[in-house]
Amino acid sequence: MPSINASGPQQLSSRTTVRVVELHGPGSVRAAERAVPSDGALLQVETTGVCGTDHHIYAGRLSVPTPQLLGHEVIGRLMRLPDDHGLVADVAPRVGDRVLVAPGVPCGDCEGCARADRCLDRPCYGLTMAGDGLTGGFAPLMELRAGSRVYLVPEATQRERAVFAEPLACVLSALRKAFGSDYVPTGMDGLVLGFGAIGIVAAVAIHASGGRATVVERDAGRRALAEQLGFATVPDTSEVAHQAPLVVDAAGTPTAFAAGLQLLAWSGTLIEIGNFADLGPIPIKPSEICLRDLRIVGSGETFYEDFAPAIAMVSDTPIDLPRAITDVHDFTALAEPSDLFTAPAAGKALVAFA
Repeated sequence: MPSINASGPQQLSSRTTVRVVELHGPGSVRAAERAVPSDGALLQVETTGVCGTDHHIYAGRLSVPTPQLLGHEVIGRLMRLPDDHGLVADVAPRVGDRVLVAPGVPCGDCEGCARADRCLDRPCYGLTMAGDGLTGGFAPLMELRAGSRVYLVPEATQRERAVFAEPLACVLSALRKAFGSDYVPTGMDGLVLGFGAIGIVAAVAIHASGGRATVVERDAGRRALAEQLGFATVPDTSEVAHQAPLVVDAAGTPTAFAAGLQLLAWSGTLIEIGNFADLGPIPIKPSEICLRDLRIVGSGETFYEDFAPAIAMVSDTPIDLPRAITDVHDFTALAEPSDLFTAPAAGKALVAFA
């Protein structure tokens, strides 16, 4: 059975395969070959971001069905688009379009789908679609199921910027839940706890509103990166000089959440978007929430309407996002697939296919 490389084919036979990275359980990934489907919409993957969620899954802190292909932060080019493709887009998709693929595909059967296009049980590329298909971004080709949302990515937008759009959409949806469609009130300053990929784009969102983002990050390397991007930093919550009207917890630890509550000014808002894995409980004082009129906004769902603004923001922000790409994995040269997951990047990691 012939195989293709990551640069992608122009013609596909019914027996074409591609090299992929398969997850078989916690700590178990391996390279394999999977068949390219002979029909349906097909994406040639340009780059896929390595998400903190991928690290949690690999470590066994999040349970997912297996076998599957991880990778849900996907930018690519539409290379096959039959008339009945079923894709959803603001502008009719065409072969050759450079797009971001929203990870979730509406199930079409739940109450959320019937009520307000807020699916409660979305199958997700790179997260919940088990089986032998090309349904994750750690492969040079990805099949696109009917109902998938795709969003145009400008040709001028560097991949090192574009790969931040999916995590930024997650942050924008969290901010929408707190403040509405303006995301961050104009000029509002904020504290960002943790400076991984989510912390990076949270700081970008605050900056876009005209506010000042201060990063709280213990890791010296990540703190230096934040400073290089133009953000003020402190190494520990105990060194924060003033309480803030907005705290974004992107640190991913229960202790950071508790500290975030203490850092809020009266009537402030804590956005919780770091604790996707259950790392245990932490004592808090509910009276603090009540007596100081605090708001806590958790966010697990990303709204479709926030992807296009995220693409625009990463494309246009003066923040030097490409500098935050600290780890680039060439898929064709990836000898050990576990290298994608065994060490957290100093900034953002991506897999490059072309």
